[in-house]
Amino acid sequence: MITKQRGELVELLQLHALLNRLPDTHPKKGEVLIEYKKRRRQSRGEKEIEFPLSFLDENQYLILHDLRLKDEQGFFQIDTLIISEKFCLILEIKNWYGSILFGENGQVIRIGDDGREEGFPNPLPQAKLQQYRLKRWLNKSGIMNTPLDFFIVISFPTTILKAIPPYSIPEKVIHNNQLFPIIQELDKHYTNSIFSQQELSNISRKLIESHQQYEKSVLEKYNVLKCDILKGVICPGCGELPMIRHKQKWQCPHCKHTSIDAHEAALLDYKYLINHSITNQDARSFLYITSSHVTKRILQMSGYKQMGRNKGSIYML
Repeated sequence: MITKQRGELVELLQLHALLNRLPDTHPKKGEVLIEYKKRRRQSRGEKEIEFPLSFLDENQYLILHDLRLKDEQGFFQIDTLIISEKFCLILEIKNWYGSILFGENGQVIRIGDDGREEGFPNPLPQAKLQQYRLKRWLNKSGIMNTPLDFFIVISFPTTILKAIPPYSIPEKVIHNNQLFPIIQELDKHYTNSIFSQQELSNISRKLIESHQQYEKSVLEKYNVLKCDILKGVICPGCGELPMIRHKQKWQCPHCKHTSIDAHEAALLDYKYLINHSITNQDARSFLYITSSHVTKRILQMSGYKQMGRNKGSIYML
């Protein structure tokens, strides 16, 4: 059973919003586009991992995604942690595509479709360090003597894995289609049940409560100023902005497309880029509406929770 979902979707939506609202001439536009494509590929890769995990008995396994825990050296992150009554398993997910070559000391070379080579560090030391840090974290949390294994999972089944002779592909590196049978083998290998169902739930809850989300804003991360963000409602028909509010509808002056709810996407962009709450004044400014009464009606009809009254009101996006 999945007890903690992945968090990358929010970052992907943040990047999508930023990409839509940066002028084409902005110096960070290209960097944001590259990162957006990378995160979108990463999201697709993680969905590939979900399929083999869906065959696990939800009464026997707990699955936690995107754990960010703190120890003496700072924070460490685990892509996926599987907990059973017999063992714990760390999955380090790699969204590598193309042809992957393993050479001396685990050096990884990716050859893309265009023939270009790109080097990656050996993934084994990173995974072993995560294993060590999590083992130490569990021990200090009173969860002792836990068998803790790891695998590096290549998410895309079309990725070709090769070894440069005389070296070989590390046995801890697997394709996602090998994941389910390997977990079955681990279940046979570890014969002793060390956790009860109640203890499993307690461990899962402790890990989730100890998780600390990375909170740096996307604007801060890419050194984008708030004033650089394009305001207005984006036309869902042609992608231009701003749409004009007219007779309870939005109309695009470019393609004449009309919409009654195009403002909702704009307010989501505001949420992902600027703040999770908004005042009537800020909504008027962002949506290019002159009337506070129209803005209030839009925010209320969209179902956003209102906190406070009169001019002190804010709406939770």
